[in-house]
Order: sequence, then C-alpha cells, then structure tokens
Amino acid sequence: MSTYDDSPLYNGKLVKDLIYPFLHKKVVLPSSSKQIKFAAVMITIHFTNSNPHVILIKRTNLVKNHAREISFPGGNFIENDVEMLETAVRELNEEIGIKIARKQVVGYLDTERTLTSRYIIYPYVALIDRMPKITSTNYEVEKIIDAPLIPLLETREKDVMHQKQYSIPNLPKFTYKNEIIWGATARILDQLAKLFSRKINY
Repeated sequence: MSTYDDSPLYNGKLVKDLIYPFLHKKVVLPSSSKQIKFAAVMITIHFTNSNPHVILIKRTNLVKNHAREISFPGGNFIENDVEMLETAVRELNEEIGIKIARKQVVGYLDTERTLTSRYIIYPYVALIDRMPKITSTNYEVEKIIDAPLIPLLETREKDVMHQKQYSIPNLPKFTYKNEIIWGATARILDQLAKLFSRKINY
C-alpha cells in the first residue's frame, strides 16, 4: 500500500544528494562490436509540483525494437555522438523535443542489458526544475507519460511471467495507469527504487 501523499518528500537538492554518490561520472566511449549494440536513455526527473516526477514514453508500433513498450526516451549510439551522454541528450530532443544541458545531467546508473535485442543501455539522470512544454514528438512516440516518481516506484512487483520466459530470477515490473513497465526499463527503475527505499513501500 502506498504511503505517498501530497506533502513534499523530496526537492531537487534532496534527490541529488540521495542519488549522486551512487552515479557513475566518467565519460563513456563505446567500443565497436558486432555482437553488442550500445544505447543510452535519459531519466528526466522534474519538480514542477514539488515532488519528483519522471518522464517516460510509450513507443509506437512503427519502431523495430520494443514496439508498444514503456521506456525512457533514448536510442542507439551513432558515431557522430562521440560519447554515450551525447546519445541520451540527442535522443531526448529528437523523440520529445526536450533540450537538456550537460550541467543538468548528474551522472548515470549501472548499465542494463535488454532481454531481447542485445543492447547495453546507459541510463543517464537529469534533474530539472520544471516540466518543459512539449510541442511535438517523433514517429517513435505514441504518448508521453509524466509519472510521479515515488508512487511509481511503490508499484514494484515480481515479473513472474518474464522470469519464467527468460529463466532469469528476480525480475521487477512496475505499473502506471494500467500500463505494465518491464524489461530493461523496469530494471533501471528498480535501481532508483533501491536508492529511494526508505520512503517506498513494496
């Protein structure tokens, strides 16, 4: 049962102080590999209504990988990006039109591998004061999800179906308004859930 209410639990400074010690800061220059593909996502946390919210997207059925799934904005590393942070910043802007300054990115969480498409994902975290006005999205995005972070993390459950399907124990899943969040996105959220665990019931 959620213990979340409308009183502020975390402001930007508190969130940064909480997660910053656990984030990686080094520049990532991915090696070329035919066996592994590299991608980056941006976990954009904003404080428009005092409490932290996180921006996710639901992908359309027009994308090659992970169609109709909930994910963070992000995508493939390309040579022009030079480093993985550039990938996350570029993809966020391309997909939902949000421009993030480097100084707003506080680091990245542990990498995650996708279960189905051989990607290694670098999850960068950006903290911004307010939710920007989004005027356009590209063909990959069916809808934008602006979810209150703590209540979202409190929905954590074991993903029994995919544990059986992939023979991997302890897979998490999360739920937002009847949308199931699983796979690499859920495992990234699970990293955040562990950092916020003192304020979360699950």
